[in-house]
Amino acid sequence: MKKQQGFTVIELVILFVAVFGIGGWVWNAAKLASCDFESNYKCEAIHGAGLVVPPLSIVTVWFDDDGA
Repeated sequence: MKKQQGFTVIELVILFVAVFGIGGWVWNAAKLASCDFESNYKCEAIHGAGLVVPPLSIVTVWFDDDGA
């Protein structure tokens, strides 16, 4: 029996999803911190939802900030 060298496709896909999921969550937290927290809480609501529901942060990280 041969010993496996390197990664399988499934392991690479899992690693890819994990890296982008965690990276998106962290970037979403940074974007929430850059919101102005004043009236019209659209930015805070969108990025806050991404922090509470981590898979949602992959989408919410792409929404614009208040200041931009």
